[in-house]
Amino acid sequence: MKIGQVLNIDINEKIDLDNPELPELTIYSAARWWSLMKGLDVITGKAKQLNIDLNNDKSWVKPLALQKYIDEETPSVIAEIKNVKTRDE
Repeated sequence: MKIGQVLNIDINEKIDLDNPELPELTIYSAARWWSLMKGLDVITGKAKQLNIDLNNDKSWVKPLALQKYIDEETPSVIAEIKNVKTRDE
């Protein structure tokens, strides 16, 4: 089963970013990028709470955990994007 069928979306649907300098993105790729940024915000917030300097301490780098977070967040981010897109129309 393909990801578009699982999420019940057209993964090739383009979104308009209202900025000609930005690359054209599909809703799926935009959701993945947004999820990555959210994941990095979570890491940064937790590191600040624990007084960890992310520039000097690289033990926080967990690519598989970040990949799992992105995979789990993508459907809800797609829903957020679709909600904003519908509201703006």
